[in-house]
Amino acid sequence: MSNTVRQSLKRRVVELIGRELPDELFCEAEEDGLRVKRRADGTPVVPDIPLEPLYRHVEEKPDERRTALYAFVSRVLAAVRGQTADRSLAGRESRIYPVLRHASLLRESPDRWVFRPHTEETAILYALDHGEGYTLIEREALAEAGWSEEMLHRRAMANLEGLPVPIKTEQVGPNRIHFISPRDGYAASRVLLTSMLEEMERSRTGDALGVAVPHQDVLIVADLHGETGAQLLARLAHDFASKGPVPISPLPFFWERGELVPFLVVQHGTQPRVRRKKNRRD
Repeated sequence: MSNTVRQSLKRRVVELIGRELPDELFCEAEEDGLRVKRRADGTPVVPDIPLEPLYRHVEEKPDERRTALYAFVSRVLAAVRGQTADRSLAGRESRIYPVLRHASLLRESPDRWVFRPHTEETAILYALDHGEGYTLIEREALAEAGWSEEMLHRRAMANLEGLPVPIKTEQVGPNRIHFISPRDGYAASRVLLTSMLEEMERSRTGDALGVAVPHQDVLIVADLHGETGAQLLARLAHDFASKGPVPISPLPFFWERGELVPFLVVQHGTQPRVRRKKNRRD
């Protein structure tokens, strides 16, 4: 995609978002994405919004440019509405869910969010669902509610466990690829359902159970046969992460002894090889 087309899309997104924002907020373009900030002090309302998923969609399907543009803007505005809505937790216990984010989010604002370590690549945060968008729960809101972090986690997990787990399965050679992508905003969160992963581990016929959480709207679990199966999952994880509105991790994982172990596909001579990463959690 040419730089001219990228700049045109960026300007149009900023314009459309700006029209819908309340007066106290504004949207500005960064080099690789967007920021929505408060006019009063310039603080961001939501994490930085990457534009690369939109660029890729338009480049691959130029005839869907208008649809993709308005869908992207709609998702951004939903996120903004969620973050600017009433954040009180009292009486809203049934609307709290765990969500996954890339660990880099915590490095940007280490004291802002309530979180729990997950893997070296990912962290568990918590969301208050507003129907159309959700609010990431901050430490201040937790203190106002008088809840402990453990209490918040238990309530969020209980709500997650009550959601359905629709699975679409595709066979690619000997590998069975399971896609979990319900349209409720918490698809990737299903990776926290340990009992589901344990059941899939027991029923696998391949060499390993692979898992990918490329973005919040999809979870991939795969029954993998050999290194070619692991390489297939790595390609899927990278491809989905590049297109998702809320990217989480482009790296895939193995599910081993109740733990997610990230792995890389590296070039070794003329052949790609699978290499596990050390999983150093905080």
